[in-house]
Amino acid sequence: MGKTWTKAIIALTTPVILGLAFVYGQIYFLNRQSSASFTPVSTNSIASAKLANLTDKGLVLVFKEKRFIVSPEEFKTWVEKYGRSFTGKQEYRINQQKITSYLENIAKEIDIAPTDARLSISNGKIMEFSTAQRGRLLNIPESRVNIISALTQNAYSSAKTPNGENVIELVIDEIEPKLALDKINDLGINTLLGRGESNFTGSPNPRIHNIGVGAKIFNGVLLRPGQEFSFNQTLGTIDASSGYLPELVIKGGKVIPEYGGGLCQVSTTLFRAAVASGLAILERHPHSIPVRYYNPQGFDAAIYPGVSDLKFKNDTPAYVLIQSSISGSKLYFEIYGTSDGRKVAIDGPHQYDVKPNGAQKAVLTRTITYADGTEKKDVFNSSYQSNSAFVTIKNPFE
Repeated sequence: MGKTWTKAIIALTTPVILGLAFVYGQIYFLNRQSSASFTPVSTNSIASAKLANLTDKGLVLVFKEKRFIVSPEEFKTWVEKYGRSFTGKQEYRINQQKITSYLENIAKEIDIAPTDARLSISNGKIMEFSTAQRGRLLNIPESRVNIISALTQNAYSSAKTPNGENVIELVIDEIEPKLALDKINDLGINTLLGRGESNFTGSPNPRIHNIGVGAKIFNGVLLRPGQEFSFNQTLGTIDASSGYLPELVIKGGKVIPEYGGGLCQVSTTLFRAAVASGLAILERHPHSIPVRYYNPQGFDAAIYPGVSDLKFKNDTPAYVLIQSSISGSKLYFEIYGTSDGRKVAIDGPHQYDVKPNGAQKAVLTRTITYADGTEKKDVFNSSYQSNSAFVTIKNPFE
């Protein structure tokens, strides 16, 4: 009888015990999940006692010449007091998300993008134009590990600061450029693919100045096979700090002075070189009115940051090199690379529907014949309004 009751009690209580175990297991799991962004430290450990007093001391994160002093207010958010659900004990934990956010913020002052070598051709030979530069990137996960280890294990750097703060070394990754000087011989740049030119005779001095500043930026630019080129992205900021002067630009139905006026001479000339080279044109915009500096009309490329861009793609099997030069009042662009057998024929530009007030249209056709005999035609249409429709505001800097 006793054994029978014992078996019955076991049979009844076993499911209850298993059910309770499952429920508490789920609660424990969910509690662990909710604390995933924290590093808990037991109050019974020596590390925990130190962790509780850490925010009273200074903290400095370092990388070579760079020093980041963590303010007491910021530091206090990294260490938190909390109560354990089951034990009720007061413990401390490190908030990893707070540390990550801080590292993401200072990364803006550390990270530097690598730059490729830029080259120049002189007398048919590739010459060094500027060397490649390594980039650097703050390794946030490993730097966070260093910080947590230092805080919990007193594993600070041996470096000293004038005020005696604790020092923690940041982890920095070096990024190699895609094109360094030791790869120059493998580029295969040996052929002039295309050339473009334009004449800016009669331009005022500020315009001539801006053309020279802008043209230099593109001299020595290398494009990898398959790489897309953006004029605006390569050009960068256009303002006084970049060396530009105010000069007339076409904007909003007016011709007004702005910094960098005349840069369309650069984009137009580069467009002509890209067309002659047979490179794939991805984006091109004609001007709103005919501009005498871009004769013949229909072979221009207007740019304005954030509005219109000149884009093309290196669809050749090798690197291409862009070179610019100025001789007198003429601007030249040359594009060098490796011939893949493509031939380029340009028809036009042809002006038509020309009005007495100067308004007109133009069409330019390019036919590319590839080595396998296939052909591709590109048609560039332009429509220009009359100059009289645009109010010209005199440049006060002339």
